[in-house]
Amino acid sequence: MIVKVGKKDWDINDCTYAERRELHKLNAKVWWEGKMDVESYYDVLEKVGVIAGLGENDFKDMDMAKVDEVLQGIFLEYLGIEPAKKDSGG
Repeated sequence: MIVKVGKKDWDINDCTYAERRELHKLNAKVWWEGKMDVESYYDVLEKVGVIAGLGENDFKDMDMAKVDEVLQGIFLEYLGIEPAKKDSGG
């Protein structure tokens, strides 16, 4: 499947129902009791990378913040979540 994150189209593996359920479960741990668990957040992103079939070569020219942005975008696509729209102030 193709996912556009930023200005690039990423050719990634499809995500099965079981994998989506696993990602949903991992994501629930990120916000347990109303506080963000950073370790759990990165567990989600690492799992997304594995499912997507992305690795070191895909990210070799990117800084870690950009890698996180790509993985977060793929995560949202996998779970069918639309990113929040930024308020234009108008």
